[in-house]
Amino acid sequence: MSESNIPAIPPTEVTTAFQSAAITALQELTQIEACPESILPTRENMPSEGVVLATIQLLRHASGTMTLVLTAKTASQLAARYLPAGTLLTEELVDDVAGEFANVIAGQAKTILKGTTYHFGMSTPIVTRAASPAQFYIVSEVSCAIPVASELGRVLVLLDLLPCHDA
Repeated sequence: MSESNIPAIPPTEVTTAFQSAAITALQELTQIEACPESILPTRENMPSEGVVLATIQLLRHASGTMTLVLTAKTASQLAARYLPAGTLLTEELVDDVAGEFANVIAGQAKTILKGTTYHFGMSTPIVTRAASPAQFYIVSEVSCAIPVASELGRVLVLLDLLPCHDA
């Protein structure tokens, strides 16, 4: 298959790997219920509150990114469930936890995709904040949004990843 014939959106196996990794990370690290969500996010149905973004570079010949998107409230609640009881949740600590969740999700997806044309190495996460999803939510033609529902709120994984034939 030539590079020009590569589909823009990753196949179901790739999105399923990242979705499964997100669900597993949430369940194992915080013991909360999480499941696939069928409603794809749009600018209209996204919350208007602040968000925490944890981005990991997916390192390979055809590099990509994975961004974990959480509302600030959901990120704080996840940190409270993940860290020892009574831990003072500063914004910096909540951001560190969001980065750790992104790292675990990408690591699990990396393991699932080993041996495929989607296998990748990873950078350390870079965590940023935005006042609302509208400030960052621009999905390119190679992106896909993978929503996961949890008892603490929606978790969104934005994925930009093309197959790489030298993986």
